[in-house]
Amino acid sequence: MAHTGRMPDVAIPEPGPYTWEDFIALDEDDLRELIDGELVEVEVPTKAHERIGVLITYFLEAWADPRDAGMTLGAGYKIRVTDKRGVMPDAQFYRTGNEPRGQEQGLVDGRPDLVVEISSPSSVRYDRVKKLAWYASIGVAEYWLVDPAQRTVERLVLDHGRYAIADALEGEVVFRPASFEGLEIPLAKLWKVLDDP
Repeated sequence: MAHTGRMPDVAIPEPGPYTWEDFIALDEDDLRELIDGELVEVEVPTKAHERIGVLITYFLEAWADPRDAGMTLGAGYKIRVTDKRGVMPDAQFYRTGNEPRGQEQGLVDGRPDLVVEISSPSSVRYDRVKKLAWYASIGVAEYWLVDPAQRTVERLVLDHGRYAIADALEGEVVFRPASFEGLEIPLAKLWKVLDDP
């Protein structure tokens, strides 16, 4: 067969049939996320993963409450990226004046000021590539990536539509994010749950 110099016609798959409306209609214990129109199962969180999420929301809420600085939401509150994409971060924070008022089932309009993802070995790529791009696309100002396996925390800050690493911490140091003046998260407390029976 002679080479014509033309690329063969390749069918580009259409996004799946599911939409934001299908995503928010899922039962609250259904952990699937909406990825390009497909409802995709995410890994079932481990006890350590859930404990770290609770601790992060605790530290954020304890910081915000006396300052009237905003509200923290844990895993399960859905964020609309597009009509065919929706996610559930492990934690999210809304500064005062940016709360998702009247959006009980999920965030349709607006964006959190901070999202936190706690990576597992199977979700690292998803958290670092897809979700990173999606959060940037809706203008989430800050993204924290917590990696319990590596015992690291990265604080990414949106700069001209792209995330830049503002902090990269490991071990048992105290995390003091500049954008949350006075907040201190002792990473030793997060990692301690990894060693609990």
